[in-house]
Amino acid sequence: MLILLAVLSFIVLLGCTEQASTNTPLASNVTSETFDDILRPDDPHLSVEERRIVGRVQAYLEKNAEKSIDVRYKIQQAKEGFEVFAVLIRGYSNGHPLTSPGGHLTVILDSDGNVIRYIPGE
Repeated sequence: MLILLAVLSFIVLLGCTEQASTNTPLASNVTSETFDDILRPDDPHLSVEERRIVGRVQAYLEKNAEKSIDVRYKIQQAKEGFEVFAVLIRGYSNGHPLTSPGGHLTVILDSDGNVIRYIPGE
């Protein structure tokens, strides 16, 4: 009986010790992907016209969200004007942007930069 009590005490003490973890859990459903062709709004690879379009989309998104947001963009010419694919950044891990499923959208603008259509991600 004394041996059983000693073993149980040892197991309890072992279970109560603080364990150092090297893994930091991320928010659920958050991913870190590389989007080489998805650019920051201030990326020097954007042309003057692309910066104007990104500025319009950024203002549109921030107005709807009622807060400042971190987004990456891919801009393509479309028959209506421009198609902008936007990826919402949820945070950072080791300096790399984190995204989440459905955390993207597409905005269609006319040639003057006016929003024609908003297509949310799924």
